[in-house]
This record gives sequence, C-alpha cells and structure tokens, in this order.
Amino acid sequence: MKILMVNKYLYPRAGAETYMITVAEQLLAQGHEVSFFGMHHPDNTTIGPTATIPFLEFGRGQSFTSRIGQLTKALGHAAVGDARRALESWVKRWEPDLIHAHNIYNQLPPSLFCGVSAQVPVVMTLHDYKPICPNYSLFVGGETCTDCLGGSFLNCVKKRCCHGSLLASTLAAASSAHHRSRGTYSRDYHRFISPSGFVQRRMVEAGFREARIEVINNFAAIPERPTPPGEGLFYGGRLCIEKGVDILLKGYAMLPEPRPKFRIAGDGPLDQELRALSKRLKLDTVEWLGRIRPDQVMDELNATAVAAVPSTWFENCSMAIMEALALGRPVLTSSAGGNPDLVRPGVDGEVFEAGSAVAVRDALARLFDPTVSNLEAMGREAREAALERFSPEVHLRQLHGAYVRTEAAFAREHGHLIRPEKVLLS
Repeated sequence: MKILMVNKYLYPRAGAETYMITVAEQLLAQGHEVSFFGMHHPDNTTIGPTATIPFLEFGRGQSFTSRIGQLTKALGHAAVGDARRALESWVKRWEPDLIHAHNIYNQLPPSLFCGVSAQVPVVMTLHDYKPICPNYSLFVGGETCTDCLGGSFLNCVKKRCCHGSLLASTLAAASSAHHRSRGTYSRDYHRFISPSGFVQRRMVEAGFREARIEVINNFAAIPERPTPPGEGLFYGGRLCIEKGVDILLKGYAMLPEPRPKFRIAGDGPLDQELRALSKRLKLDTVEWLGRIRPDQVMDELNATAVAAVPSTWFENCSMAIMEALALGRPVLTSSAGGNPDLVRPGVDGEVFEAGSAVAVRDALARLFDPTVSNLEAMGREAREAALERFSPEVHLRQLHGAYVRTEAAFAREHGHLIRPEKVLLS
C-alpha cells in the first residue's frame, strides 16, 4: 500500500510528529511505501520522498506582530489555495492509495484535501480536539470546558480561549464555524482514528458519526526484560496547571508518615509555585529533578514502584501511562479524559477522581499498603496489558486494518476498483 503522511512539521518536533515518523518507519519495514507532505525544514525526515511548502512559524519566542504576520501569510496561502495545489500536484505525481493526516492546523488548512478527497481516501488521527474545539484542548482558565460541542463557537470568543487573546480567539472561532458550516470534516475526511474512547465520545457529542471514528490506542515500546519494581512514586512531565501536580502533592501530603519517596521530573510555568507548595506542606520526601532527558525518564521509571499521571484536563491517550505499563509499573491516574481507559483499578494501577486531593490520598494508600495491593503482581499485570493492547505490533495491525476498511468503503462509495488482496484483508 502507498500511504501519504500529511503533517505541518515533518521532523520530530513533538508527540504527533514523533508518532507519524515512527509509524512510517514501521510501515516501511512491513513493505509498504510512504511519502510525506508538509512544510520545508532542514531537519525533515528523509525516510521517504517528500513534498513541501514554505515554512511558517507561530510562537516559539516570536513577537505578537511577527505571529500575526505569519498567521496572515498562512491565511493568504489558504485563501489562494497554494498549499492545496501543492498537495494536489504531489498526489497526482506520487499516486497514493491513502492519505493519513495528522497535525495540520494553522499552517495547513483543514480544507487541504477538498481537491483530492474524491480520488483518494483520507484518514485523520485525532491528536487533539481541534475539529470540535477552537483552542484544541477542551480546557480554559484552569478548567475543562465542553461549551462549544453544541456547534456554536461564540464561547471561545467570550472566554478568550486562545492564549487569552480576543483577536486569536475570534479568528479561531471563525475558522471553526466556517469549517462546520462548510462540512469540511464530513466531506473531506473518510475516517478518524481516535486514540481513546473518550475522544470518540466527545466527537459524537459534537455531531460526528460514530461509525466514522475508530478507536486505536497509541503505543509504546515493550522492553524484552522488565526490571523488578523499585521504590516510591514518580511523576515526569510538564509542571503546568492542566497536569494536576498540585493536587498530587496535596494528596501525597495527607498520607501518614513515613511516606514513600516521591521524585518529580520536569519544568514549566508552575515550577517555582509547586516547589513552594511542597515546602509549605513540609514534604521533605519529595525530590525535584528538574528537566531530564527521555532516557533518564526511563531510568526513573525503572527505579520507581508507581508512576503518577494526575492530569486535570481531558488528556487524550497518555504516552506516559503506556510507557510505564510497558516497563511493568502500576500507574496512578485521574478520571479525566481518556487516561482512565488505560488503567484497571486494583489490577495494574489506580484511578482517582480528577481534582480531588482526598481521592489521591486514598488511591496512594491502597497502592502502598502491602495488605491491600501487591505492587510486583500489579507490575506483571501492567506489562501484560501493554503487550496485549499497547505494543507497536498491535497498533500497526489495527491501523493497517483501518486503512484497508477505509479504502474498501471508499471504493464502494465512489465506484473505484481496489486490488483483490485488499478486499481479502478487510
């Protein structure tokens, strides 16, 4: 099968790009052909043929004037169809069997595929909530928000959901309203891949057809020989309001002494505030590691007994959870978003009510009480769950199945012929 991967960045800049490139490498290893379409950058992947448009940047230290200038340029590209024509030219030249879209927003318009979606089936992985939420996250002002799921995006303007800016929020709301009224997502995207059942349910709540949204969890590498559980509790990630580290600290402080040791890795806007909170709570068993490398995060997970992912926002499908489970580490996570779907309470971790420090305390007490739980046995269950649900092999098998089903449904709808072996695989 020939698969065209479309993403605004074609180098491992963040999670969506790392996922796309990793999947592409595995598809190539299985004998498929893969090409890419996105923005030009010297660090772009070279694992397959690539077509690009000029690079545009938003944020990352830019001034407000510069960001508006780049946004204006991006809107201009979208208005005159530069990106769309470049994509159409590449599709005509490379002739893919299927297009897999990832993180395309801002620099590439959602309507990018309107000129090719009648010739080639288009699949999109929902790395975030952009099709139903102008600020991508269903989170504003430190709280979760689903006000726009009814179809009106005026609340985005009222709440200034995008960086607290009236202008940015108005532009984002107008874009969402435009694509909703034009039916861009229902017309040009034939199937959505949702990393969690939670995202699928929110999409359906916003008016999308459930039959077009397939749940396929993300994946994590599974080590051949897991290490025995270590000691204490570990959190690794951003120190920001949506990650819930403050709630985790407060719940941890409620445990009777002696508490298990607690190591925290990462940085972010709440770094100093969280350290000050730890001091006020007199938590001398908390150690702050600062920002560490990914390989050091793996070392910390190997050295801990329990991994914590206490998010207060609607996290999609946490890589941190799957990486911990793959290493045989029970996980403490909140009830927010798709994360509780990944953990079985009392089996390979615990789930607490999001935002509740008391619930954190109770869950930690269960995990670290040897009369209630066996962390070594929970670690074995965690690894088995990762092997059965979150391994690269399982993910690729499910993804290829989604590709084949999408192509077959597209062929039936458009009267196209498909190769016999693809019908058999479906």
